[in-house]
Amino acid sequence: MIVFAVDASPPRLDTDDLARIADRLRRLRPLDSILDDIGDVIADQDPPAAEAPKLAERLRGDLVRLENVAVATGDRDPQVDGLVRQARTLRATDLPTTAHPATVAHLRRLAVVAEALLERLAETGTLRPCA
Repeated sequence: MIVFAVDASPPRLDTDDLARIADRLRRLRPLDSILDDIGDVIADQDPPAAEAPKLAERLRGDLVRLENVAVATGDRDPQVDGLVRQARTLRATDLPTTAHPATVAHLRRLAVVAEALLERLAETGTLRPCA
C-alpha cells in the first residue's frame, strides 16, 4: 500500500516502471475468466489428472485476485471476511497427488470458495456481476 502525505505529489514513474505496469496489465485475465476456471472444475466430468496442477494454479491465482479486490476496496462484509479466510487456508494447502479423487475434491473446494467469493463480492456491490 502506498500512502501519500497531504499535499504530496505522487511519485514520478520512469519508462521501466511504466513498462512493468503495462506488462502486468497485459497479463491480467478478465474477471469472467474466473468463471471459466470454476466451470472447468465443477463440470459434470472430472478434469483430467494431467490438468489438475494447472487448474489448481489458476484457481489459486483467482482466489488471490478476489482476495485482493475485497481487501483493496475495504469490503467489510462478514461473509466476505469468512470466505477470504477460507480461500487463504485452501491456497496454503498442497494439491493432493496420492489419488485423483482427492485431487479433484481439493480442486472443487478451491472452485466452490472462488465462486462463493465472486458472487458475494457482486452482491455487496464490490464487483459488478459477471456473465
